[in-house]
Amino acid sequence: MIRKLIVGLLLLLAMPAAAQHLQMKIGGGFASHHSDAKLVGAFKAGLGYEIELGQHLTVTPWLTAYAKGWKDKDQVVKYYDEHGNPILNADGTQRTGIKSRTTSANYLEVPVLFNYYLRLGASRYVVLSAGPYAALGINGQQKTRGDAEQEGSRKVFYKTSTFKGAGVHRFDAGLTVGLGYQFPTHITVGVETDFGLLSFDKSGARNVSGLITLGYQF
Repeated sequence: MIRKLIVGLLLLLAMPAAAQHLQMKIGGGFASHHSDAKLVGAFKAGLGYEIELGQHLTVTPWLTAYAKGWKDKDQVVKYYDEHGNPILNADGTQRTGIKSRTTSANYLEVPVLFNYYLRLGASRYVVLSAGPYAALGINGQQKTRGDAEQEGSRKVFYKTSTFKGAGVHRFDAGLTVGLGYQFPTHITVGVETDFGLLSFDKSGARNVSGLITLGYQF
């Protein structure tokens, strides 16, 4: 799927247009899942090629490296010995702990954004952007602490690969929406949100992220 999208973007770039501009963009903010998961840091960096469709309308295909992730809700876990018997505290109650898991998920993302430029003054614009994206999970780690179901040192801490778990979907797709302000210096400052439409795994959780972005048009 990603390969077909890249071929399509190359064909789009070959089309004649009134004006074309190379762009680059970086952004930082937060990411999570559409669930009770908590926020973690997120970052993106990408290159785009803006093609003019009309006086105020352009389309920009992007190739972006996007670091997303989430932190699962903490769980109370009970401790048992190697024979399956409850481990008790001094007061006779069963020993419990907190299991926490934080996940990083790094994607190669291909958004195609349609941009509307609202002129405010000489070379000053408000830019409204929206369009679909497709993404492929490249790598990432799940870091788990306090998992009472594990053995040995894994009860304290262990790492696993984000995209190698059972039922995990490496491919993602969704909608990107952005709002920016372009200065006469060709610098654009804005905010941007990704809404994932495909489930990450069998739980039905979907990616969501929000960034403050800084872009430059060559």
